[in-house]
Amino acid sequence: MAEISQNARMTVGGKSVESGQYGGDYASEYRRILSQYIPFGARRFLEWGSGYTTGMMVDALGDRDVDLFLTIDSNKKYQDDVIAPIQRPYLKGVVASMTGTCVDDRDPGFNYSHTPLELGGNFDFIFIDGRRRVECAYVAALVASENSVVVVHDYRRDRYQSILALFDVIEDGPQFRVLKVNPVLGSYFRSILPSIVSRFNKNKNI
Repeated sequence: MAEISQNARMTVGGKSVESGQYGGDYASEYRRILSQYIPFGARRFLEWGSGYTTGMMVDALGDRDVDLFLTIDSNKKYQDDVIAPIQRPYLKGVVASMTGTCVDDRDPGFNYSHTPLELGGNFDFIFIDGRRRVECAYVAALVASENSVVVVHDYRRDRYQSILALFDVIEDGPQFRVLKVNPVLGSYFRSILPSIVSRFNKNKNI
């Protein structure tokens, strides 16, 4: 009997592609993480790097009550292809510049990694699989709640290890690292988040 592929699939640029390019365990491991680690009662979800995982997340959410699933990417055409087949009222795709505006030292605009700060509030499940992952991890620590889970892909890269200053490791899997914000740091981050969001909202119209 032929083995049934567990890879995730999507259509990009009119071509069908599948997640096996990232390894045969990519899709199965991420599905297991979603099943095991989405916090009870979670309603707000964040993803840097739209793609196969966007569809897998929506599948995992099923009929759950969801307020927001924010997926961020830097490529509009690619993101449009990813989310077009996924008709969910809670799914919001945002395309953001990697660098943001660079006019002077008082530019009000946030970039790709800082986009969640525009919305305010906390996210219950956060997935980091795009560019600028260390920056994204810093912002994730700011917008995480006490019970939030943060997942990072390709976590073994040396350049990503500095984020361990902010997080405690829950699991190191073949593809993904599961994290929670260090509780002492998390308490402080949550206390300053409102002032950071307020400052941005005040300055973005300058």
